[in-house]
Amino acid sequence: MSHDHSILPDGQLSGDTEDPRPMSTWMIGFCSIVLLAVVCLAVAAMYYGAVHRETKRKVVSVRSQSAQLMREARQLALEQDPHWEAWTDVDGELNGERTLKVPMDQAVQLVIRNYGTQEQGTTP
Repeated sequence: MSHDHSILPDGQLSGDTEDPRPMSTWMIGFCSIVLLAVVCLAVAAMYYGAVHRETKRKVVSVRSQSAQLMREARQLALEQDPHWEAWTDVDGELNGERTLKVPMDQAVQLVIRNYGTQEQGTTP
């Protein structure tokens, strides 16, 4: 039996210039593609997560500040002394009815004083 010396021991022909073991090249290429995809998805997730957190923080902080200002204005309105409010037009003439603004705690006391002495079971 004669041996053909043109065939190298690893199965490669003597004039062949291609990669003798293509599996390692394919695995490195495949792993590189997977790694690139994972890095791109991670960067996109971090970006959109940061945008979402920033948007949520801005919306919540703006609403809470306006709500706090509104609560403070209502608190100041409740602490005012009783006073009459009248709505006038541009000429200074009364437009509508005059209304009496009474703080809440005083209004509760007035209601208790006027309607709290009735007996239970009777209709006003």
